[in-house]
Amino acid sequence: MNLLDAMNDSLDRLDEAAKKKLAKTMKEEDLRDDHIVPIARILGYLIYWTWNSRHSPAGFPDIYLLHPQTGVTLIRELKRVGKKPTEAQQAWLDAFVAAGFDTKVWTPNDMISGLIREELFRGAGRAA
Repeated sequence: MNLLDAMNDSLDRLDEAAKKKLAKTMKEEDLRDDHIVPIARILGYLIYWTWNSRHSPAGFPDIYLLHPQTGVTLIRELKRVGKKPTEAQQAWLDAFVAAGFDTKVWTPNDMISGLIREELFRGAGRAA
């Protein structure tokens, strides 16, 4: 079993109540560091995120993923379950959409449902 299958298998073993609790309590940085970045690295993405945004312009999305072989760029704002982008974040997201980039908000629910894995695989030109 490879790492990607192992990550999925560990989620599949959880019952629905445990998945819901995991999603509800997961912080944005945990979603990024424990789920998105490991999968993206295995799939060959170049990955950028701002480590400390206190001295950066407000609202820039949380993670920027570029697959060098496919040219697919994924720009994602990460949010806890039930949270919405701020006005500044939404302005950046809207601008990236207007520029033609694949831009969305991801939450832990998207990790639980498999959406994040699916989109990362699709961007890398691979079947999930």
